[in-house]
Amino acid sequence: MVKKYDEKKFLILSFALFFLVMMMGFINFVALTQESYEIILGTLLYGLAFMGLFVISLSSNLAIGTFKKEIQRLKQLQDFDFLTGCPNWITFKKECERILDTDNSLDYAMVIFDIDKFKAINDLYGHQTGNEILTAIAKILEKYLNEEELFARMATDNFCILMNYEGYGEFSQRLENLIRKINSYSQKFIVSISMGIYLIGETELDISALSDRANMAKRSIKDNSQISYAFYEESMRVALILENEIENRMEKALASGEFEVYLQPKYLFSDEQIIGAEALVRWNDPERGMLPPNEFIPLFEKNGFVKKIDTYMFEAVCKLLAKWQKEMDQLTNMIISVNFSRLHLENMLLPEELLAITNRYQIDPKMIEIELTEGTIFNNDVQMVEIMNHLKDFGFHISIDDFGRAYSSLNTLKNLPADILKLDKAFFSESTDNARGEKIITSMLNMAKDLDLITVAEGVETRDQVEFLKEKGCDIAQGFFYAKPMNVFEFEDLVKEKLKSA
Repeated sequence: MVKKYDEKKFLILSFALFFLVMMMGFINFVALTQESYEIILGTLLYGLAFMGLFVISLSSNLAIGTFKKEIQRLKQLQDFDFLTGCPNWITFKKECERILDTDNSLDYAMVIFDIDKFKAINDLYGHQTGNEILTAIAKILEKYLNEEELFARMATDNFCILMNYEGYGEFSQRLENLIRKINSYSQKFIVSISMGIYLIGETELDISALSDRANMAKRSIKDNSQISYAFYEESMRVALILENEIENRMEKALASGEFEVYLQPKYLFSDEQIIGAEALVRWNDPERGMLPPNEFIPLFEKNGFVKKIDTYMFEAVCKLLAKWQKEMDQLTNMIISVNFSRLHLENMLLPEELLAITNRYQIDPKMIEIELTEGTIFNNDVQMVEIMNHLKDFGFHISIDDFGRAYSSLNTLKNLPADILKLDKAFFSESTDNARGEKIITSMLNMAKDLDLITVAEGVETRDQVEFLKEKGCDIAQGFFYAKPMNVFEFEDLVKEKLKSA
């Protein structure tokens, strides 16, 4: 807390004491001329007043000194980071503006980086270790940067740098050297960072806008452990604007029913009859038209909105099955599969919630297949097995989607309570082009039979693939060779036509 210093008050007191001293001097002078007893009293008062003036003057100077120190301390806190001692964001902005406004002889780049999984470091090793890393990074930057370059700690584990840029090759080498120095700081663990760069050039953007663009580049690689830095591209800004538009509209779109169910039929290899379909979400945006999942599902995975979409799709499928039970006998045996995100694995009450929805629409859970991706299952096997067992107890079918994409543990697969195994499209389409790939698929299909799993081939696109999979004993086909995803009305018409021609 800063001590309050009232200069006016001290001046008034000093003047009052000075006046008192003058009065005492005058009294003393008069007393001397009269040679009375008052001489002693006057001299005493004169001395006391003089001492009081001296004390007040000394106190005033001390107070002013203390006040100046407080001002310097506050200025230090305002301009520099309290932990590392390096400049803070406010100082960095001022210095950047000064350099960019006055120095046109050099090209500069704005660099933003943060520490990967910094929260985990604090949790595992303690905040003291985290603080030591931040301080060490500040010292590395101080030694590594040139005299005309700047750096600052923006917040938490975020640092920003204004660096000279003389060419892509030379600059990239400098960045890589800096990253290596930071990576090798600790003997206990590697300190990994994600870095974004914006090449400034001739621009009218302010410092905040420059750092925002560098931050966009950093965000583009944040989940990629193979890449440590990225340069800003205008497409990143366009993508961010689109993301903001989607996030601003997603709740309203869900409430107004803009998300629609599309169905991709599943065919038996044996007689090529339709036995069900996979429910796929489409966004029918009034302004941009029909949007495919890859344009919004990845964002919904990041912001958590996918949980609402999955539940919405599940309920929409239940409504559809209830409609078919009442109106279309030929569709009552169709099993519809619904995808569920990995985020649902945090909810141990998921089985009960899904059962409540099926009960609401009087749907038998055995008419619905819950699709969980391979990576989701094998990254959360203990909790996932418990959820899967619970779903199975209620009668739902369980399928493992995208099998073959991740590095699967066949031993774990043996213990999973799944009913259906879906071969990943990419894995399947590449493996049938050579003898070794065909042997792998054959082994996978044989393994699935030994585990009493129904097999589904996704992405079937050619007659050769159909013949091969049929020969090797795959049960169900799904792909463009047979049918693309379609709206509900098209699917109903397709099934009716199929039944007529059977």
